Amino acid sequence: MNGVFNTFLRVVLPTSILGVEHHLLLKSIRIHQVARWTSIFGVSEVLFYREPTTSTDEFREHELLIKDHWDYFFTPPYLRRKLVPIKPSLKYVGMLPPIRLEVFNVGRKPREGELRIGYVYRGRDGFLALIGDKAPYVVETNCPREGLVVVRVKNVERRLVECVDTPIYTGPRLIFTSSFREALEESRASSDVVVATDRNGKVVSVEDVVGIRGRRVSILFGSPKYDLFEIAMRDGLELRDHVDYVWNTIPGQRVVSIRTEEALIITLGVINVFLRVM
Repeated sequence: MNGVFNTFLRVVLPTSILGVEHHLLLKSIRIHQVARWTSIFGVSEVLFYREPTTSTDEFREHELLIKDHWDYFFTPPYLRRKLVPIKPSLKYVGMLPPIRLEVFNVGRKPREGELRIGYVYRGRDGFLALIGDKAPYVVETNCPREGLVVVRVKNVERRLVECVDTPIYTGPRLIFTSSFREALEESRASSDVVVATDRNGKVVSVEDVVGIRGRRVSILFGSPKYDLFEIAMRDGLELRDHVDYVWNTIPGQRVVSIRTEEALIITLGVINVFLRVM
């Protein structure tokens, strides 16, 4: 999404989407849904907040669980065995469909000229990179940082790569805040537009979405038990004083309530289409 019209999208969700599930498999599925669906639409950041009814201990537990899964999902498959340790929290990741980012769609063997995500680290005589081959490659250029970095394969026989600054989507950046108030403040400070989603909001139109094209946008979602107005009120806030719009992206719903992750994919789908119709 942010590639075609340069629209920076942040999704803001409560960690309590995991609190309603009592089995690790179901929690893993929820995390995977958020990771997969935000990746489909090129979301730049996913911010998870603690809503007022979630205890600090439960929030920290879910934060660690989400981080473990995020590390697994957004580490290239050819590097996971070396970079992602086996943990009880990842017991069910093998049952989940792969995220399959475009940048992950490379062969087992590196090819000269291709771009790959490599794990760059400092060796004895300079930087080295793991890129899925048996032995590390030498990095010919200075890299902006160690860790997962996009590299270009320069020579397979000599095992040479270079770091590149070509914009490539590598998945959403993960952020956590300890309250909804803090999530609002973070979104307000770093976004041009802050949008709340609610069934009582204005039915979103093509013109509404076109108006956010090319801007930095945060989209807020409520929890399985409380909508954003209720969550804001529990934090001593009037929601409309802190957002630019309240949108209903699912008009005419025929169920009592829509799950947060369902609202997420529907909203991103609507915005994705409307961004491209004019």
